Amino acid sequence: MAQFIATPSWLGRFFTRISTVTIKQNSLVIHCKNNTSRAYLISDFTNFTQFKKGLFSGKITLNHGTKTVISLLNKQQAQTLSEQLNSEFANHLEEKVNTAKTLVKRYATNEYLRDSNVPLLKSAVFSLAHRYNALPALWQQHLSAINIKFLTILSSSPTVAHATEQLRKSYEQKTLTARADFYNVVEANPLTREQRLGVIRNNDKNLVLAAAGTGKTSVMVAKALDLIVHEGVKPEQILILAYNKNAANELTERFNLRAQHANLKVTPPTILTFHALGLKLLKSDNKALSLSPFASDAMALNKWFTQWLSNTLKTDPRFCKTFVETLYEPTDSLNAVTKTAIKAQTYHTLSGLKVSSYQLLLIANWLYMYGIEHTYQNDDTADFYLPQHQVYLAHFVTDRQGNSVQHAPNLHNSEHIKYVRAHHKKHGQTLVQTFHYNWQEGQLEQRLKAQLQKHKVNINPVDNHAVYERLSATGLLKQNVNKYLNCLSAIRGEQLSDSQIAARIAKSGIINHKRYTTLLVAMQRVYNEKLKEQDAIDFDGMIASAAQAIKLGEVSVPWRHILVDEFQDISCARMAFLNTLIHYGPQPCFTAVGDDWQAIYRFSGGNLALTTRFNDLIGSHSLTLLQKTFRYNNSISEVAGRFVMQNPEQYKKHITTHTQVSTPQVVLLDDLHQGKKSVALKVQQIIATINKNNSTASIAVLSRYRFMLNEVEQHLAGNNFANPLHFWTLHGAKGLEADYCIIIGFEQGKLGFPSNNPGNLLVEALLPTQDTFKHSEERRLLYVGITRAKHKSYLIAPPSGYSEFISELINDNYPIDIASNLFAKQTNSRISKDNG
Repeated sequence: MAQFIATPSWLGRFFTRISTVTIKQNSLVIHCKNNTSRAYLISDFTNFTQFKKGLFSGKITLNHGTKTVISLLNKQQAQTLSEQLNSEFANHLEEKVNTAKTLVKRYATNEYLRDSNVPLLKSAVFSLAHRYNALPALWQQHLSAINIKFLTILSSSPTVAHATEQLRKSYEQKTLTARADFYNVVEANPLTREQRLGVIRNNDKNLVLAAAGTGKTSVMVAKALDLIVHEGVKPEQILILAYNKNAANELTERFNLRAQHANLKVTPPTILTFHALGLKLLKSDNKALSLSPFASDAMALNKWFTQWLSNTLKTDPRFCKTFVETLYEPTDSLNAVTKTAIKAQTYHTLSGLKVSSYQLLLIANWLYMYGIEHTYQNDDTADFYLPQHQVYLAHFVTDRQGNSVQHAPNLHNSEHIKYVRAHHKKHGQTLVQTFHYNWQEGQLEQRLKAQLQKHKVNINPVDNHAVYERLSATGLLKQNVNKYLNCLSAIRGEQLSDSQIAARIAKSGIINHKRYTTLLVAMQRVYNEKLKEQDAIDFDGMIASAAQAIKLGEVSVPWRHILVDEFQDISCARMAFLNTLIHYGPQPCFTAVGDDWQAIYRFSGGNLALTTRFNDLIGSHSLTLLQKTFRYNNSISEVAGRFVMQNPEQYKKHITTHTQVSTPQVVLLDDLHQGKKSVALKVQQIIATINKNNSTASIAVLSRYRFMLNEVEQHLAGNNFANPLHFWTLHGAKGLEADYCIIIGFEQGKLGFPSNNPGNLLVEALLPTQDTFKHSEERRLLYVGITRAKHKSYLIAPPSGYSEFISELINDNYPIDIASNLFAKQTNSRISKDNG
C-alpha cells in the first residue's frame, strides 16, 4: 500500500497536538508534535473509517474496538486518508467474509449446525453481521454485491440464537427435499416429517422423544443408514446401544432388512448392549477377563451371600446385633398420624411372636437375645409377661412431656398410665415400664437392662449361633437376604461410593440410618473382595472397568455417532459410561431416543430425570418429538395421553393417529359374571365376543402381577379359541402389541393397580430419585398397558372398591365407554349429589 500523509488544517496547526497522520505498511501512524506516536493495524479495525467535512477542517473516526476521533485535518487530505483506509480495510473484510462463508458452508450448509460450532460462527460470522448493521452504507459501498447479500441475510437475525435456528431450518428444508426419495423407501412406510427431522438433526446432543407406536426404531435404523449413505460415515464409526440383548438383535435384523430393501450393500454398525460394549472394549485391550458366575446366576449369588451372612452372624456379635436391629425399617408410632399408619405393618420377632409396633419388636428381640423368656400380652395393662420372673412389662407411647400417640389421644396418656400402674399394684404384680422417649433418645436398651436388673432378672446373652438359628427358622434371614441383595444391585447399578451410600440413606430420613450404612458398606466391601477372589467382574463392573480403561488411554473410542435406544430407562452408571465415550471420542454426535411416558423400570436403576431434565443434566440439545402413531386410534390416544400427562413432569406431546374412530375404544367393565365376582369368566366373555367378530385378531390379557394372569390362563386352558392369545405383565408388555387388550387387577391395596405397596424404604433410598407426583410410575405403567392395543382396550375392575385410577377415569370424565350399569349408577349418583 502506497504511503500517504495527512497534515492538520491551518486551524489545526494551532489547536491540535498532531503533526502528521500517515498510512504506512498496512498501518495508520499518528505522529505528535512532542515526538511521540501511536500506530494502529488496519487489520485490527472493527469497522470502516468515517469521514466528516467541516467548515475549515475534516475529521475521521477510527473504529478499532473503541472509537478514536482525529479532527482538525486538512479536508481534502482527511477525505483521501479515509478512502485509502477503507479501501485497505475492505480488502481485509472481503477475506473475512469469504472465510465466514466457507465456515457457514462447512458447519451449517453441508451439515447440521452443532452447538459446539456456534461459538466459532459467532466470532467469525455473526460478529460480521453485527458490524455490518452498524454502518451498512459504507459496507455496501466497499464490498462486493455477493458478500453484501450474504451479510444481509445473516443480519436479518436479531440474535445469535435466532441466526442459529434459521441456519438449522434452512439445512433441514434443503435436506428434506434432497433426500425425499430415500426417506420414502428406507422404511416399510415413508417416514413422517417428524421422523425425518429426527434422522437429519445431528447436533452434539439430540433427544428424540417418541410416544407408543410412533416409530422410534424406524428413526434409529433410518438415521444409521442416512449417515452411511449421505454423510460419508463408515458403519464402524456408528455405535447403537440397546437396552437388552433381544433389542440389540432386533435392531441388527431391522438394519439388515431395510438396507437390503433399499438395495444398499452396507455392513451394520456396532449394535450392542451397554454390558456387551464394556466387554468388547476390555477385550480389545487384551485384558484377561472372567465373568463372575454371579452375573448370570442369581441363585449362585443368593447362595454365596446367604452363606457369608450366616457365617458373619455366627462369628461377629456386633454385626449380629446390628443386623437384628435393622430387620425392619424403624417407624415412629408416636408421630404416626393415623392408626392405619401403625397397623399397616406386622413385626415378626425372633421368638416367633407377632407384635404391633417397631418399639415392641426391639424389646421382644432384646429379651430373646439376652435369654429372657417372654410372652406377648397385647392388652391394655401390659405388653409382655416374663413367666420365670413373674414380671410384667408395659411400653408407653409418650414423650417426656407426657404427650401420647396422635391418632388415639386417650391411649397411653397420663390417666391410662395411672390405670396400668394401679392395676398391677392392686394385684401385687411387678411392673417394668419403658417409654417411647427412651427409644427416641437411644436409651431403650439401657432402660430395659436397668429396670430388669433392679428386679433380679438374669441377663445372659444368647450365643450368636442360636440367634442365627432363629433368624433362619422364622424366615427373617431369607427375607433380609433378598432385601440386601436388592440394595447391593442398586449400589452397583448407581456406582455408589461408601460416602454416597451414607448420604442417600441419610437423605431418605430413615431412622438409625448409620446402622444401615454400616451393614451396606460391609456388604459392598465383601462383594468386591469376592469378585477379586474369583478374578472376575460382574455386568456393572464391565461398564465401570471399560470407562476406566478409556480414561487411562488403554482403549480408543472410534465412534463419531452414538445412538441410545430406550433412553428413558438409562441408569446413572450407564450415563456416566456414555459421558466417557463422548468426552474421549472424536467429538461424536450423541442421539438419545426414548419415551418418557413409558419409563417403568426405576426398580432396575432407570433414572427418568436424565430425560425430563435433559437440558439441565446433560446439556443443550436439539429436540424432536415423534407425535404421529400408526398403532392405535384417536380414542386410545386421547385417553392414554391425557392420563399420563396429568403428571406435569412429563413432556407435553400432541399425538395424532393414522386411524380415526368416532366412538370410545377404551371400555370399562365390572368383574362380575352372573352377579358373582369372576375375572376369569369376564375375560372369557370378552374373548368370545371378539372371536365371534374376528377369529384371527390377536388378544392380550395384561396385569400388573403375574399370579393374576396365571389364574386367568389356567381358566382359559380348556377353551379352544382360534384367536392368538397372550398373557403379559404390564412391565413385560413394553414393546409388544395386540389387536385387543384386556387389563385386569384394578383393586385397591398393596396388590392393586396402582399398587399401594410402598416398597422397601432402604432400596428406595438407594434407587434414583423419582418425581413427587403421586403414583407417577404406576401411571406410566397403565399408559403402556392401554397403548398395547391396536383397536380396543378393555379395563376390568370391581364395581366397588376399585382403584384410584378407575376412579379418576370415571370421575374426571375421560372419554371412555363405561359398559357396566353398576359403574353408571355410581356415576349418576355422584352427579346427582354434585347437582343437589
